Amino acid sequence: MRANRNITRLERQSTGGWLVRVMRRGELSSWYFSDSEYGSKPKALQAAREYRDELETTLKGFSAKDLAKKAKANNTSGVVGVRLVEERDPRWPSQPTYRYWVAQWSPSKGVRRTKRFSVEKYGEDKAYKLAVAARKKGVASMEDR
Repeated sequence: MRANRNITRLERQSTGGWLVRVMRRGELSSWYFSDSEYGSKPKALQAAREYRDELETTLKGFSAKDLAKKAKANNTSGVVGVRLVEERDPRWPSQPTYRYWVAQWSPSKGVRRTKRFSVEKYGEDKAYKLAVAARKKGVASMEDR
């Protein structure tokens, strides 16, 4: 990890310092460490790092499972992790289009699972419901990390 993650250098006309900002569960915690207050730039940075480390150990963030349930602004299906995909097949002169409802989740770190349900095979409603059910089952199987 970067040594100065969540720490920003601020230079002002009279003095400078380090700003620590840590966001956990939608709450921002921040503090400014002035060079003049701590005696030097390196001492202020060291104090900022210690404060940041303390915040990161005491404030709990979202688990991967919690994040998997959190709705994003660009979600159009109404269900987190479920989306409609339309693909053109360029291998054929007619370039047919295939539509799928796709469910996606991450059962463990570095692993991604995807299930696709054809609209042509199941119909719009059933393919959507199957994707939602697959996503729900997948998220239930996720590790808490």
